[in-house]
Amino acid sequence: MYNKLDHVGVSSLSELSAKLEKYGCDRILIKKLVKNNNDKNQVYFHHDASLLNSIFDLTFHNREPSTSKKKKGRIKGRSITEAIFNSYSWLSVDDELHQVPHCKGILYLQYPEVRLSGFSAESGLMPESMSVAFTKQYPDKHRYLAIGATPEGAAIAVILAEPSEDFHKGFDNLPYMENSKICKKYEIKKSDSSQKLKRLLQKRISGRDIKGCRLSTSGETLPFTGTQVHGYTLEHELGIATNASKDGDIFGIELKCFTSPKLTLFTPEPDGGLYAKNFPEFMCKYGYLKNEVYRLSGLHRAGQVCEKSNLTLQVVCTHKSDVDERLGFYNPKLPLSHQMKNLQVVLCDDDGEVAASWSMNRLLNNWGVKHNEAVYVPARVSDNHIQAEVEAGFTRRVWFGDKVLWCKKTSLELMIKAIASGVIFLDPAPKYDADNPRNNKRRSQWRINNIYRDSKFLYRQVEEVEL
Repeated sequence: MYNKLDHVGVSSLSELSAKLEKYGCDRILIKKLVKNNNDKNQVYFHHDASLLNSIFDLTFHNREPSTSKKKKGRIKGRSITEAIFNSYSWLSVDDELHQVPHCKGILYLQYPEVRLSGFSAESGLMPESMSVAFTKQYPDKHRYLAIGATPEGAAIAVILAEPSEDFHKGFDNLPYMENSKICKKYEIKKSDSSQKLKRLLQKRISGRDIKGCRLSTSGETLPFTGTQVHGYTLEHELGIATNASKDGDIFGIELKCFTSPKLTLFTPEPDGGLYAKNFPEFMCKYGYLKNEVYRLSGLHRAGQVCEKSNLTLQVVCTHKSDVDERLGFYNPKLPLSHQMKNLQVVLCDDDGEVAASWSMNRLLNNWGVKHNEAVYVPARVSDNHIQAEVEAGFTRRVWFGDKVLWCKKTSLELMIKAIASGVIFLDPAPKYDADNPRNNKRRSQWRINNIYRDSKFLYRQVEEVEL
Protein backbone atom coordinates (compact mmCIF):
# COMPACT_ATOMS: atom_id res chain seq x y z
CA MET A 1 0.00 0.00 0.00
CA TYR A 2 2.85 2.39 0.89
CA ASN A 3 6.61 2.52 0.36
CA LYS A 4 9.52 4.18 2.15
CA LEU A 5 8.77 7.58 0.59
CA ASP A 6 5.32 7.71 2.20
CA HIS A 7 5.38 9.18 5.70
CA VAL A 8 2.37 7.56 7.33
CA GLY A 9 0.73 8.77 10.54
CA VAL A 10 2.84 11.88 11.18
CA SER A 11 1.66 13.17 14.53
CA SER A 12 2.18 16.93 14.23
CA LEU A 13 3.70 19.85 12.35
CA SER A 14 6.55 19.72 14.85
CA GLU A 15 7.40 16.18 13.78
CA LEU A 16 7.41 17.23 10.13
CA SER A 17 9.50 20.27 10.97
CA ALA A 18 12.08 18.16 12.81
CA LYS A 19 12.45 15.89 9.77
CA LEU A 20 13.20 18.77 7.41
CA GLU A 21 15.23 20.94 9.79
CA LYS A 22 17.95 18.26 9.79
CA TYR A 23 18.58 19.09 6.14
CA GLY A 24 18.81 22.85 6.58
CA CYS A 25 15.25 23.80 5.64
CA ASP A 26 14.03 27.02 7.21
CA ARG A 27 10.48 26.98 5.84
CA ILE A 28 7.91 24.53 4.51
CA LEU A 29 5.18 24.97 1.92
CA ILE A 30 2.31 22.53 2.49
CA LYS A 31 -0.61 21.64 0.26
CA LYS A 32 -3.48 19.28 1.06
CA LEU A 33 -3.76 17.03 -1.98
CA VAL A 34 -7.07 16.42 -3.68
CA LYS A 35 -8.25 13.07 -5.03
CA ASN A 36 -6.83 13.40 -8.52
CA ASN A 37 -3.39 14.75 -7.50
CA ASN A 38 -1.03 12.02 -8.68
CA ASP A 39 1.92 11.40 -10.99
CA LYS A 40 -0.29 11.57 -14.06
CA ASN A 41 -2.31 14.69 -13.19
CA GLN A 42 -0.13 17.70 -12.47
CA VAL A 43 -0.44 19.13 -8.95
CA TYR A 44 -1.67 22.73 -8.86
CA PHE A 45 0.61 24.52 -6.41
CA HIS A 46 0.40 28.29 -6.94
CA HIS A 47 -0.54 30.88 -9.54
CA ASP A 48 2.64 32.98 -9.35
CA ALA A 49 5.85 31.43 -10.69
CA SER A 50 7.88 34.48 -9.74
CA LEU A 51 7.01 33.95 -6.08
CA LEU A 52 8.20 30.33 -6.19
CA ASN A 53 11.36 31.59 -7.89
CA SER A 54 12.14 33.68 -4.81
CA ILE A 55 11.98 30.55 -2.62
CA PHE A 56 13.42 27.75 -4.77
CA ASP A 57 16.40 27.57 -7.10
CA LEU A 58 14.72 27.20 -10.50
CA THR A 59 15.76 27.33 -14.14
CA PHE A 60 13.15 28.56 -16.61
CA HIS A 61 12.91 27.55 -20.25
CA ASN A 62 10.29 27.04 -22.96
CA ARG A 63 9.21 23.52 -23.81
CA GLU A 64 8.47 22.62 -27.44
CA PRO A 65 4.96 23.62 -28.57
CA SER A 66 2.24 21.04 -28.00
CA THR A 67 1.02 19.04 -30.99
CA SER A 68 -1.55 17.03 -29.06
CA LYS A 69 -5.16 17.15 -30.25
CA LYS A 70 -6.46 14.93 -27.47
CA LYS A 71 -5.99 16.88 -24.28
CA LYS A 72 -8.63 19.45 -23.61
CA GLY A 73 -7.44 22.94 -22.80
CA ARG A 74 -4.23 22.62 -24.79
CA ILE A 75 -3.66 24.97 -27.65
CA LYS A 76 -1.78 23.38 -30.50
CA GLY A 77 1.45 25.14 -31.38
CA ARG A 78 1.78 27.14 -28.14
CA SER A 79 5.05 26.75 -26.26
CA ILE A 80 4.82 26.16 -22.52
CA THR A 81 7.17 27.60 -19.92
CA GLU A 82 8.70 25.18 -17.42
CA ALA A 83 10.53 25.92 -14.19
CA ILE A 84 12.99 23.11 -13.44
CA PHE A 85 13.98 22.53 -9.81
CA ASN A 86 17.77 22.54 -9.76
CA SER A 87 17.67 20.50 -6.55
CA TYR A 88 14.57 18.49 -5.58
CA SER A 89 14.63 15.40 -3.35
CA TRP A 90 12.17 13.09 -1.65
CA LEU A 91 12.93 12.42 2.01
CA SER A 92 12.36 8.77 2.95
CA VAL A 93 11.17 7.44 6.31
CA ASP A 94 14.71 6.14 6.96
CA ASP A 95 16.14 9.67 6.55
CA GLU A 96 17.64 9.26 3.10
CA LEU A 97 17.37 11.78 0.28
CA HIS A 98 16.26 10.51 -3.14
CA GLN A 99 17.19 12.96 -5.90
CA VAL A 100 14.44 13.80 -8.40
CA PRO A 101 16.12 15.01 -11.62
CA HIS A 102 13.07 16.14 -13.59
CA CYS A 103 10.71 17.77 -11.10
CA LYS A 104 9.35 20.98 -12.54
CA GLY A 105 6.64 23.56 -12.33
CA ILE A 106 4.67 23.97 -15.55
CA LEU A 107 3.41 27.51 -16.09
CA TYR A 108 0.01 28.06 -17.65
CA LEU A 109 0.18 31.82 -18.02
CA GLN A 110 -3.30 32.18 -19.52
CA TYR A 111 -4.94 31.30 -16.17
CA PRO A 112 -2.35 31.85 -14.52
CA GLU A 113 -1.20 28.82 -12.52
CA VAL A 114 1.82 26.65 -11.79
CA ARG A 115 1.43 22.86 -11.71
CA LEU A 116 4.07 20.43 -10.45
CA SER A 117 5.12 17.39 -12.44
CA GLY A 118 7.97 14.84 -12.73
CA PHE A 119 8.00 13.19 -9.31
CA SER A 120 10.07 10.04 -10.00
CA ALA A 121 13.46 9.82 -8.31
CA GLU A 122 16.63 8.78 -10.16
CA SER A 123 16.05 5.26 -8.85
CA GLY A 124 12.56 5.21 -10.36
CA LEU A 125 11.02 5.30 -6.89
CA MET A 126 8.14 7.64 -6.10
CA PRO A 127 5.78 7.86 -3.12
CA GLU A 128 3.21 5.12 -3.64
CA SER A 129 0.46 7.46 -2.47
CA MET A 130 1.23 9.67 -5.50
CA SER A 131 0.47 6.88 -7.98
CA VAL A 132 -2.66 6.71 -10.13
CA ALA A 133 -3.41 3.24 -8.78
CA PHE A 134 -3.37 4.50 -5.18
CA THR A 135 -5.65 7.47 -5.82
CA LYS A 136 -8.12 5.23 -7.64
CA GLN A 137 -8.15 2.59 -4.93
CA TYR A 138 -8.03 4.94 -1.95
CA PRO A 139 -9.61 8.22 -3.13
CA ASP A 140 -10.55 9.33 0.39
CA LYS A 141 -7.15 8.89 2.06
CA HIS A 142 -5.81 12.18 3.41
CA ARG A 143 -2.50 13.22 1.83
CA TYR A 144 -0.33 16.31 2.06
CA LEU A 145 2.61 17.47 -0.03
CA ALA A 146 5.17 19.33 2.08
CA ILE A 147 8.18 20.93 0.37
CA GLY A 148 10.91 22.27 2.59
CA ALA A 149 13.18 25.04 1.29
CA THR A 150 16.77 25.70 2.28
CA PRO A 151 18.26 29.22 2.20
CA GLU A 152 20.09 28.18 -1.00
CA GLY A 153 16.80 27.20 -2.66
CA ALA A 154 17.06 23.40 -2.52
CA ALA A 155 13.69 21.61 -2.26
CA ILE A 156 13.28 18.63 0.08
CA ALA A 157 9.83 17.10 -0.17
CA VAL A 158 7.76 14.84 2.07
CA ILE A 159 4.49 13.09 1.28
CA LEU A 160 2.33 12.72 4.37
CA ALA A 161 -0.29 9.97 4.28
CA GLU A 162 -3.04 9.67 6.89
CA PRO A 163 -1.50 12.11 9.39
CA SER A 164 -2.96 12.51 12.87
CA GLU A 165 -5.87 14.73 13.85
CA ASP A 166 -3.39 17.08 15.55
CA PHE A 167 -1.60 17.52 12.25
CA HIS A 168 -4.89 18.33 10.48
CA LYS A 169 -5.70 20.96 13.10
CA GLY A 170 -2.23 22.42 12.95
CA PHE A 171 -2.44 22.68 9.16
CA ASP A 172 -5.84 24.39 9.32
CA ASN A 173 -4.37 27.07 11.60
CA LEU A 174 -1.39 27.86 9.39
CA PRO A 175 -1.31 31.08 7.34
CA TYR A 176 -1.57 30.83 3.59
CA MET A 177 1.41 31.46 1.41
CA GLU A 178 1.46 34.95 -0.10
CA ASN A 179 -1.29 35.37 -2.74
CA SER A 180 -2.49 31.79 -2.33
CA LYS A 181 -5.67 30.13 -1.09
CA ILE A 182 -4.30 26.63 -1.60
CA CYS A 183 -0.78 26.42 -0.24
CA LYS A 184 0.12 27.13 3.39
CA LYS A 185 3.49 28.03 4.91
CA TYR A 186 5.26 26.95 8.07
CA GLU A 187 8.34 28.79 9.30
CA ILE A 188 10.70 26.29 10.90
CA LYS A 189 13.07 28.82 12.36
CA LYS A 190 14.84 32.00 11.49
CA SER A 191 18.02 31.13 9.65
CA ASP A 192 21.23 32.01 11.49
CA SER A 193 23.01 32.54 8.16
CA SER A 194 22.80 36.33 8.49
CA GLN A 195 24.43 36.31 11.93
CA LYS A 196 27.14 33.89 10.79
CA LEU A 197 28.00 36.14 7.86
CA LYS A 198 27.89 39.28 10.02
CA ARG A 199 30.37 37.75 12.48
CA LEU A 200 32.63 36.72 9.61
CA LEU A 201 32.54 40.22 8.08
CA GLN A 202 33.28 41.76 11.49
CA LYS A 203 36.29 39.51 11.98
CA ARG A 204 37.78 39.48 8.50
CA ILE A 205 37.15 42.81 6.74
CA SER A 206 35.49 45.50 8.89
CA GLY A 207 37.59 48.68 8.68
CA ARG A 208 40.61 46.75 7.37
CA ASP A 209 43.12 47.63 4.65
CA ILE A 210 44.11 44.44 2.76
CA LYS A 211 46.42 43.65 -0.14
CA GLY A 212 44.54 42.98 -3.40
CA CYS A 213 44.39 39.24 -3.96
CA ARG A 214 42.30 36.21 -4.81
CA LEU A 215 42.02 32.69 -3.40
CA SER A 216 42.87 29.85 -5.77
CA THR A 217 40.95 26.58 -5.74
CA SER A 218 44.00 24.97 -4.11
CA GLY A 219 43.90 27.49 -1.25
CA GLU A 220 46.77 29.76 -2.37
CA THR A 221 46.72 33.54 -1.96
CA LEU A 222 47.50 34.99 -5.39
CA PRO A 223 47.99 38.62 -6.50
CA PHE A 224 45.10 40.24 -8.35
CA THR A 225 45.18 43.68 -9.95
CA GLY A 226 42.11 43.75 -12.22
CA THR A 227 39.10 46.05 -11.95
CA GLN A 228 37.31 43.53 -9.72
CA VAL A 229 40.14 43.44 -7.18
CA HIS A 230 37.82 44.57 -4.37
CA GLY A 231 35.38 41.72 -5.01
CA TYR A 232 38.06 39.04 -5.27
CA THR A 233 39.79 40.34 -2.13
CA LEU A 234 36.50 40.20 -0.21
CA GLU A 235 35.95 36.61 -1.35
CA HIS A 236 39.52 35.74 -0.36
CA GLU A 237 39.03 37.05 3.17
CA LEU A 238 35.81 35.04 3.52
CA GLY A 239 37.41 31.86 2.21
CA ILE A 240 35.61 31.81 -1.15
CA ALA A 241 37.82 30.48 -3.94
CA THR A 242 37.78 32.07 -7.39
CA ASN A 243 35.32 30.22 -9.61
CA ALA A 244 33.05 30.70 -12.59
CA SER A 245 30.10 32.12 -10.65
CA LYS A 246 29.05 35.67 -11.45
CA ASP A 247 28.86 36.78 -7.82
CA GLY A 248 30.25 35.78 -4.47
CA ASP A 249 27.86 33.64 -2.47
CA ILE A 250 28.12 32.39 1.10
CA PHE A 251 25.55 30.75 3.39
CA GLY A 252 22.98 31.29 0.63
CA ILE A 253 23.52 35.07 0.76
CA GLU A 254 24.67 37.06 -2.26
CA LEU A 255 27.72 39.27 -1.77
CA LYS A 256 28.24 42.41 -3.83
CA CYS A 257 31.31 44.55 -3.25
CA PHE A 258 31.31 48.05 -4.73
CA THR A 259 33.53 51.12 -4.97
CA SER A 260 30.75 53.43 -6.19
CA PRO A 261 27.06 53.54 -5.21
CA LYS A 262 26.29 53.44 -8.94
CA LEU A 263 26.63 49.75 -9.63
CA THR A 264 25.72 46.88 -11.93
CA LEU A 265 23.02 44.54 -10.62
CA PHE A 266 23.16 41.85 -13.30
CA THR A 267 24.29 41.33 -16.90
CA PRO A 268 21.87 39.03 -18.78
CA GLU A 269 22.27 39.12 -22.54
CA PRO A 270 19.21 39.53 -24.83
CA ASP A 271 17.65 36.29 -26.02
CA GLY A 272 15.44 37.89 -28.67
CA GLY A 273 15.36 40.59 -31.33
CA LEU A 274 18.00 41.37 -33.93
CA TYR A 275 20.75 41.31 -31.26
CA ALA A 276 20.16 37.62 -30.61
CA LYS A 277 19.54 36.71 -34.26
CA ASN A 278 22.39 38.60 -35.90
CA PHE A 279 24.76 40.49 -33.61
CA PRO A 280 26.90 42.02 -36.42
CA GLU A 281 23.80 43.35 -38.19
CA PHE A 282 22.48 44.77 -34.91
CA MET A 283 25.74 46.61 -34.23
CA CYS A 284 26.01 47.99 -37.76
CA LYS A 285 22.38 49.15 -37.74
CA TYR A 286 22.15 50.71 -34.27
CA GLY A 287 25.76 51.30 -33.21
CA TYR A 288 28.23 54.03 -34.11
CA LEU A 289 31.64 53.68 -35.71
CA LYS A 290 34.73 54.69 -33.73
CA ASN A 291 38.26 53.74 -34.80
CA GLU A 292 36.84 51.17 -37.24
CA VAL A 293 34.92 49.44 -34.40
CA TYR A 294 31.15 49.56 -33.96
CA ARG A 295 30.00 50.42 -30.44
CA LEU A 296 26.67 50.96 -28.74
CA SER A 297 26.29 52.93 -25.53
CA GLY A 298 23.98 55.30 -23.68
CA LEU A 299 21.63 55.08 -20.75
CA HIS A 300 18.37 53.37 -21.72
CA ARG A 301 15.46 53.99 -19.37
CA ALA A 302 11.92 52.71 -19.87
CA GLY A 303 9.75 54.98 -21.97
CA GLN A 304 12.58 57.32 -22.99
CA VAL A 305 14.35 57.48 -26.35
CA CYS A 306 18.10 57.16 -25.82
CA GLU A 307 19.83 59.98 -27.72
CA LYS A 308 22.91 57.89 -28.52
CA SER A 309 21.14 54.84 -29.97
CA ASN A 310 17.66 56.20 -30.82
CA LEU A 311 16.29 53.07 -29.13
CA THR A 312 13.53 52.99 -26.51
CA LEU A 313 13.40 50.55 -23.61
CA GLN A 314 9.91 49.16 -22.89
CA VAL A 315 8.33 46.54 -20.64
CA VAL A 316 5.57 44.75 -22.56
CA CYS A 317 3.25 41.81 -21.98
CA THR A 318 -0.11 40.32 -22.86
CA HIS A 319 -2.70 41.20 -20.25
CA LYS A 320 -4.80 38.38 -18.87
CA SER A 321 -8.00 40.19 -19.90
CA ASP A 322 -6.92 40.55 -23.56
CA VAL A 323 -8.60 37.69 -25.45
CA ASP A 324 -6.81 38.69 -28.66
CA GLU A 325 -3.42 38.17 -26.96
CA ARG A 326 -2.03 41.50 -28.15
CA LEU A 327 1.13 42.99 -26.68
CA GLY A 328 0.61 45.97 -24.45
CA PHE A 329 2.59 47.91 -21.89
CA TYR A 330 3.19 46.48 -18.43
CA ASN A 331 1.03 48.18 -15.80
CA PRO A 332 2.68 48.40 -12.34
CA LYS A 333 -0.75 48.90 -10.73
CA LEU A 334 -1.87 45.40 -11.78
CA PRO A 335 -0.57 42.12 -10.29
CA LEU A 336 2.42 40.73 -12.17
CA SER A 337 0.79 37.28 -12.20
CA HIS A 338 -1.85 38.70 -14.58
CA GLN A 339 0.82 40.08 -16.91
CA MET A 340 3.38 37.28 -17.20
CA LYS A 341 2.16 36.05 -20.56
CA ASN A 342 4.63 37.26 -23.21
CA LEU A 343 6.31 39.39 -20.53
CA GLN A 344 9.54 40.83 -21.87
CA VAL A 345 11.78 43.87 -21.80
CA VAL A 346 12.45 45.20 -25.30
CA LEU A 347 14.58 47.76 -27.06
CA CYS A 348 12.61 49.17 -30.00
CA ASP A 349 13.56 51.54 -32.78
CA ASP A 350 11.43 54.35 -34.26
CA ASP A 351 9.72 51.90 -36.64
CA GLY A 352 8.66 49.60 -33.81
CA GLU A 353 11.20 46.94 -34.75
CA VAL A 354 12.59 44.95 -31.81
CA ALA A 355 16.33 45.53 -31.73
CA ALA A 356 16.85 43.38 -28.62
CA SER A 357 14.62 41.69 -26.05
CA TRP A 358 14.88 39.87 -22.74
CA SER A 359 12.24 37.19 -22.19
CA MET A 360 10.51 36.42 -18.92
CA ASN A 361 12.59 33.24 -18.69
CA ARG A 362 15.84 35.17 -19.07
CA LEU A 363 14.75 37.64 -16.38
CA LEU A 364 13.59 34.92 -13.96
CA ASN A 365 16.84 33.02 -14.40
CA ASN A 366 18.79 36.13 -13.39
CA TRP A 367 16.73 37.30 -10.43
CA GLY A 368 15.63 34.55 -8.06
CA VAL A 369 16.22 32.92 -4.70
CA LYS A 370 19.97 33.66 -4.82
CA HIS A 371 19.14 37.38 -4.79
CA ASN A 372 16.58 37.16 -2.00
CA GLU A 373 19.17 38.21 0.56
CA ALA A 374 22.10 40.35 -0.50
CA VAL A 375 24.84 42.21 1.32
CA TYR A 376 26.40 45.21 -0.40
CA VAL A 377 29.91 45.85 0.90
CA PRO A 378 31.55 49.25 0.24
CA ALA A 379 35.28 49.33 -0.55
CA ARG A 380 38.02 51.68 -1.69
CA VAL A 381 40.93 50.64 -3.92
CA SER A 382 44.36 52.31 -3.92
CA ASP A 383 47.95 51.66 -4.94
CA ASN A 384 49.99 49.51 -2.60
CA HIS A 385 52.95 51.32 -1.03
CA ILE A 386 54.30 48.36 0.91
CA GLN A 387 57.37 47.54 -1.14
CA ALA A 388 57.69 43.88 -0.16
CA GLU A 389 54.08 43.20 -1.25
CA VAL A 390 54.53 45.14 -4.51
CA GLU A 391 57.62 43.07 -5.35
CA ALA A 392 55.53 39.93 -4.79
CA GLY A 393 52.95 41.19 -7.31
CA PHE A 394 50.38 42.67 -4.89
CA THR A 395 50.26 46.15 -6.41
CA ARG A 396 46.80 47.13 -5.09
CA ARG A 397 45.27 47.50 -1.64
CA VAL A 398 41.59 47.36 -0.71
CA TRP A 399 40.03 49.16 2.24
CA PHE A 400 36.65 47.91 3.50
CA GLY A 401 34.18 50.04 5.43
CA ASP A 402 32.66 49.16 8.80
CA LYS A 403 29.06 49.40 7.56
CA VAL A 404 27.27 47.28 4.97
CA LEU A 405 23.87 47.46 3.30
CA TRP A 406 21.83 44.36 4.19
CA CYS A 407 18.91 43.75 1.82
CA LYS A 408 16.23 41.05 2.01
CA LYS A 409 13.07 39.89 0.24
CA THR A 410 13.06 40.75 -3.43
CA SER A 411 11.01 39.37 -6.32
CA LEU A 412 10.65 39.49 -10.07
CA GLU A 413 7.74 41.90 -9.59
CA LEU A 414 9.91 44.40 -7.71
CA MET A 415 12.60 44.08 -10.36
CA ILE A 416 10.14 44.61 -13.23
CA LYS A 417 8.62 47.62 -11.48
CA ALA A 418 12.10 49.08 -11.01
CA ILE A 419 12.85 48.68 -14.73
CA ALA A 420 9.47 50.12 -15.74
CA SER A 421 9.97 53.17 -13.50
CA GLY A 422 13.54 53.80 -14.66
CA VAL A 423 15.22 52.95 -11.35
CA ILE A 424 17.01 50.11 -13.12
CA PHE A 425 18.38 51.13 -16.50
CA LEU A 426 20.30 49.47 -19.31
CA ASP A 427 23.84 50.72 -19.82
CA PRO A 428 25.17 48.58 -22.69
CA ALA A 429 28.78 48.49 -23.89
CA PRO A 430 29.05 45.94 -26.75
CA LYS A 431 31.70 46.16 -29.46
CA TYR A 432 31.83 44.72 -32.97
CA ASP A 433 35.08 44.62 -34.93
CA ALA A 434 34.49 43.07 -38.36
CA ASP A 435 38.23 42.83 -39.07
CA ASN A 436 39.21 41.27 -35.73
CA PRO A 437 36.46 39.11 -34.17
CA ARG A 438 38.61 38.61 -31.07
CA ASN A 439 37.80 42.20 -30.12
CA ASN A 440 34.04 41.58 -30.24
CA LYS A 441 32.30 41.95 -26.91
CA ARG A 442 28.72 41.53 -25.78
CA ARG A 443 27.94 43.46 -22.63
CA SER A 444 24.47 44.28 -21.32
CA GLN A 445 24.74 46.00 -17.93
CA TRP A 446 21.60 46.60 -15.88
CA ARG A 447 22.46 49.28 -13.36
CA ILE A 448 21.17 51.58 -10.65
CA ASN A 449 22.46 55.07 -9.87
CA ASN A 450 22.67 54.81 -6.08
CA ILE A 451 22.35 51.57 -4.14
CA TYR A 452 21.70 53.45 -0.89
CA ARG A 453 18.79 55.37 -2.37
CA ASP A 454 17.42 52.81 -4.82
CA SER A 455 17.63 49.58 -2.82
CA LYS A 456 14.22 50.28 -1.25
CA PHE A 457 12.65 49.78 -4.69
CA LEU A 458 14.26 46.34 -5.08
CA TYR A 459 13.93 44.86 -1.59
CA ARG A 460 11.22 44.88 1.05
CA GLN A 461 13.76 45.03 3.88
CA VAL A 462 16.82 47.30 3.74
CA GLU A 463 19.10 48.08 6.66
CA GLU A 464 22.53 49.68 6.97
CA VAL A 465 24.29 47.40 9.43
CA GLU A 466 27.29 48.45 11.51
CA LEU A 467 29.84 45.67 11.77
